[in-house]
Amino acid sequence: MAERAANLVEQVFPTVPVRQWVLTVPHRLRYRLAFDHALCRAVLGVFVRAVLGDYRRRARRQGLRDGQGGSVTVIQRFGSGLQLNAHYHSLLVDGVFTEAADGSLRFHPAPPPTDAEVGRLVATVRTRVLRLLRRRGVLGEPEEGDAPDPLAETSLVLAGITSAAVQGRSALGPRPGARVLQIGRVPGLPWITSTGPRQAHLDGFDLHANVAVAADNREALEQLSRYVLRPPIAQERLSRTTDGRILLTLKTEWTDGTTALLFEPVELLERLAALTPARG
Repeated sequence: MAERAANLVEQVFPTVPVRQWVLTVPHRLRYRLAFDHALCRAVLGVFVRAVLGDYRRRARRQGLRDGQGGSVTVIQRFGSGLQLNAHYHSLLVDGVFTEAADGSLRFHPAPPPTDAEVGRLVATVRTRVLRLLRRRGVLGEPEEGDAPDPLAETSLVLAGITSAAVQGRSALGPRPGARVLQIGRVPGLPWITSTGPRQAHLDGFDLHANVAVAADNREALEQLSRYVLRPPIAQERLSRTTDGRILLTLKTEWTDGTTALLFEPVELLERLAALTPARG
């Protein structure tokens, strides 16, 4: 992780500002993206093209023609509580490059996107992703319902584990169908919520763009790169209770008051199995 992050800073990103764009998708789509790698890449293409296109449009409003951007994306498969959550962390140069008559490149930083611009962009991404799903036969027309589930046709057990992991529930063990036990949770509050500036949510599609790094802050860029490249769990956050269960301490408290999750051993194993991508 550290080596790859350093390589991004030293060999990939020029000395320009960088902004992180994070896209999460509805639960039903997370399930499909978890095992359909081709579809996962296609959704990534829709997302990144939409954001890069938005940078070009904003540049044209400043009189800059033929501006070009760039991005690096890490597809993460996990949430903070080991939920199966295939989502995209894209680091984009925060502006566009234009080419001068002599062939040299000049970078033009973009102003931070407004909340309204992020809202319009998430609506665009949603429309294009739904169009992609229908074109690929993953999502039928509203009156037809969804297409058959190829994972269930291959393995009902793996399909059950994957579906449960998306929902933060257990499929096996003594509590099938129940949520993983949450320590410190305040009853009646939402399980997990997330709100903030430069963030927009629409029908399960969520776009966040409030994290940016200045051009001269290479240390912060490396820290951000390490964050997007991090593994799903840190060893020091796991501990065994006296009755043999596994306690996962959260790095930050959830908005509902949850500070830790308590897994039966088989629950943790099934969650790790769901988080492990298949080959291909």
